[in-house]
Amino acid sequence: MYGSIPDWGLFMTALFTIGFSFYEYFGYKNKETNKLLSQLNKRYVENENVQKVVKYLRQIEPDKEPPSVYQIELFLRFFEELGLYLDKKSIKPEEVDSFFGYYLKELYQSVKGKELLKKLNKEEEGWKHLNICKEKLGITV
Repeated sequence: MYGSIPDWGLFMTALFTIGFSFYEYFGYKNKETNKLLSQLNKRYVENENVQKVVKYLRQIEPDKEPPSVYQIELFLRFFEELGLYLDKKSIKPEEVDSFFGYYLKELYQSVKGKELLKKLNKEEEGWKHLNICKEKLGITV
């Protein structure tokens, strides 16, 4: 009526195997996400062009010399790449916001940041993945 004991044993083994496979998959995926965030953070911190924008927008001891248009563009291209990862669901918006969001928000919301954006003549407004990143981080212009 309910099957034999070997059938139940086989069924329970299959359930355990499926459960363990999911556990391993999500552990692997989490490890890969952490690796990606670590690599992105390293690039963010070590890129002199990105850091020029960050240092200019800082509240404490900011750089006096504004970044060039090229440096502003490279800063935004970094966030466009993040937008691609967000679009593909490779990373979560909360993670991006926690690691990188502060200075992107400063660029779009502070007086100094808005002055920098004027130099781009709204060129960046058509960048699809930058707009995805801004949307996911709640940045409205």
